[in-house]
Amino acid sequence: MKIPSGLVVAAAMLALTCATLARDISIYFVGCSAPTGFHGYLARGAAEAGKDLGVKVTYIYPDQLTIPNQIQKIEEAIAAKADGIAVCVFAEDSAYAEVAARAKAAGIAFGSAASPPPGSCVRDPNDFFLCRTGSDEGAAGRLTAQRLIAMGVKGRVLVGDQQPGDANCRRRADAEIETLKAAGIQADFLELTMDPGQQSEAIFNFLRAHPDTAAATSVCDVIDGFLAAKADSHRDDLILTGYDIVAQSLDAIRDGKQAFTIDQQQFWRGYMPVLLLTHFIRYGLIQANYFLTGPTIVDKSNVEQVARLVQQGYR
Repeated sequence: MKIPSGLVVAAAMLALTCATLARDISIYFVGCSAPTGFHGYLARGAAEAGKDLGVKVTYIYPDQLTIPNQIQKIEEAIAAKADGIAVCVFAEDSAYAEVAARAKAAGIAFGSAASPPPGSCVRDPNDFFLCRTGSDEGAAGRLTAQRLIAMGVKGRVLVGDQQPGDANCRRRADAEIETLKAAGIQADFLELTMDPGQQSEAIFNFLRAHPDTAAATSVCDVIDGFLAAKADSHRDDLILTGYDIVAQSLDAIRDGKQAFTIDQQQFWRGYMPVLLLTHFIRYGLIQANYFLTGPTIVDKSNVEQVARLVQQGYR
């Protein structure tokens, strides 16, 4: 008896699926930094996803965050014959195009643990990232500006960027400045360094030169340098805003020294790429839209709830 060709194909697909489900899956998460502080939440999310899904997750990162160093770590994951690679993207897509092609040629699922392209939601079918999981950084910048406008900010707003080479941070800064200027509020961009002492000195000097400054935003680092400059300038009226969830920000929000912070729910940024890559490897599933983990606002109204989750390692 001749077996219909459709049944033969179905049986072959079932056998392939069963083989994929049965074998061990290895996902490499190529981070931007050591798994401590902010990046510790990403690493924790990736590890928790591995436990929940029954896959092996390996977190690796460059000693110094540069494009060549991070590409080298991606190549290590390719050499290790990973089934999937999630990358903490911090530069423009073009920086990853070549290594993404090599991963694809090796049959490796390649995903991003960073924001989608500006203004996008539905996944581009030609995107070399199978998934993108992160905050919409342009929306985050606009949200900061809109909250400041709603607070009735008058005068000048300082927008400080501690990592001028980071594309995501620059999107935050540009969107905030554009939104503020559209509302008739003067906004100034200031390049800073990652050194809190140097940040504090630069902001202190800016405030002295521009006494009409009513608010300041830290777009790419912890709030420490801004808090120090506020104290040294005796500017208790200066409204401070920032990004991400760190202990300093939570304490500053509690005592009123910082108005709010923009949360990108970094635990999710670690968890979801592992889940999405695993579901592609096992079931061939590709999410049609990019997975946004933020932006959301943390202020006095919800800081205690967030703090409890932070203590448990889930933010």
